[in-house]
Amino acid sequence: MVRKWQATVLSVATAVIASVTVPLWAAPTASAANSDCVPVVVIPLRGSGETTVGMTSYPDQVGGGWEGPTLTKLLGPAAWGGYLRGAPILDVPAPGGALGEQGYPAVPVVLMEDGIIHNANEVIASANEGAGAAVAVYNQFSQAPGCAAPKVVFVGYSQGAMAARRAVNLVNILNPGSSPVAGVFSVGDPLQKADADGVFGSGSDGQGVFRTLLGDTDDEFYSLPGLDRVSICHDDDVICSVEPPFSYDTHLTYFNDRMNFVTSAGAAPSSTSEVEYMSKALQATITKARLDYGMGPKIEPVKDVYGVGDSVTATYSLDRPAVSGDRLRMYELYLALVQCQVGMGMANRSATPAPDALDIIQINANGKRLTSIESLLGYSEPIALAPGATSVSVRITLNNAALKSAALTKFQPGPLYADEDRFDINSNDIFDGTEAYAAYEHVLSGRCGGLDATGPGTNWFAGIVNDDNEVVQSWQDSPPLRLRLLPTGSPDASPGYARGQALRLNITGLVGERGYSIYFESDPVLLTTVTADNDGTVTTDVTIPGDAEPGRHHIVVRESDGSEAARVAFDVNADTSPGPVVNIPIEGDETTTEPPTAGSAGFGS
Repeated sequence: MVRKWQATVLSVATAVIASVTVPLWAAPTASAANSDCVPVVVIPLRGSGETTVGMTSYPDQVGGGWEGPTLTKLLGPAAWGGYLRGAPILDVPAPGGALGEQGYPAVPVVLMEDGIIHNANEVIASANEGAGAAVAVYNQFSQAPGCAAPKVVFVGYSQGAMAARRAVNLVNILNPGSSPVAGVFSVGDPLQKADADGVFGSGSDGQGVFRTLLGDTDDEFYSLPGLDRVSICHDDDVICSVEPPFSYDTHLTYFNDRMNFVTSAGAAPSSTSEVEYMSKALQATITKARLDYGMGPKIEPVKDVYGVGDSVTATYSLDRPAVSGDRLRMYELYLALVQCQVGMGMANRSATPAPDALDIIQINANGKRLTSIESLLGYSEPIALAPGATSVSVRITLNNAALKSAALTKFQPGPLYADEDRFDINSNDIFDGTEAYAAYEHVLSGRCGGLDATGPGTNWFAGIVNDDNEVVQSWQDSPPLRLRLLPTGSPDASPGYARGQALRLNITGLVGERGYSIYFESDPVLLTTVTADNDGTVTTDVTIPGDAEPGRHHIVVRESDGSEAARVAFDVNADTSPGPVVNIPIEGDETTTEPPTAGSAGFGS
């Protein structure tokens, strides 16, 4: 019986391929998607014995209800809840419908008391016909001129799950190396392999009734690259987990009210319903497919998290050349940066203003660096598009020097927040050196609008608004944008002080009651004159000149004859803002007027 059945399956599959006469999608004709293109379609395939539920209404479309009663319980809430992202739901009708003689019969299953399917060959033939009909429906879908073929997500129940698998095979055969299939979502799969990739539910360890007869001939499905797979099987479902008692009743319970998702056999039900879980899984796959299609900006490079020194650029291609008054708006990024600025304010333990988020998270739009977060709203100093422009680019760079300076000068010294003592490794109630780096990242975590590496990330959503403040184009797809707000580098070296930074010089090793001049060099600038105390020490405040060039400089202590008594090196960074007074120790040698040739900068409390 098995050999005869396998021969039937192969012959029917061959016939199905030959029957797909609708011209296939050509290679993409558009270099980038435009707003008129449909990036993703959903094709549901109903279960055995199911037929149309009549006219169905989904957002912006009316269907013929050929998804059947079981999948309607999923697709209705998923569509109206926005999880399908507006993807059209395509009907696969029965023979004699919109496809003429071609169609999906979805014949009923005749299940015997011993678990044997009496009409197995007929069911296999029906599933194969359904696969061919699904491919025909996909190829008949009408796109706007210049648009590439849409991505496709198949959703199948019972026999429809089998048809969905066969449809994937057909599409892959007919589109070698460039499959448009983004995912397959199924329940009650007759070909289920126990505990395979993407198999969930209380019956995840079961084997499908058709797999028990066909063996592993269809298992290649579980290793297809680039394909999202989610399948749910209920324990005691004779179709996807065949074992006594051979009851068909459990097979009819998918997506019922109060039917909660179960991760695997033996696990307790979660608090999430099957409908919600599958809807969110569909949303994730459809969003990824939309990005693959080109609906979002072009992101270079794509990373899960961007660290200090990294730069990432988003390029937005316009549907039409820009006109005077067009400007870019990035509301979600604006909100994330506003919250991040608030977080930096909460973490500021100095007596001076908190660091500017845009000094640390530097944004350049069309080559111009933003100085105001409000620029992202398109109002104050907007990101204006030059008339005739066909694209706009936004680059984000995480500035290590500014982040390091914030951690070392804005964040400490100061009292510890609750639970931060774990970062005070040497238990001296301040964050020394790299302790400040980790503690600062911890304080900002969750306070940067999800932009930080520990959050869900913000996004690259954007819109072009015109002079009348109307949105003329928008991008609502993007990978998450996350930044690792952790500085690097030795804290013993200067992080690069800002122009105008106040320095408190703690000088030791001078000759008591002797006068000294203190210079800022490279080009010598006299900062102050001092007289050492009896013990040869001086404490004095100076300020880095406001016109100092970025780069390496020195504070030099000189005697009245110009000879050098002490010096310390540090960097000036034009991209940071002045912080609280920084303590700089400088050590001279009171036994001689020829001091050491160099000192080292440190950070006092």
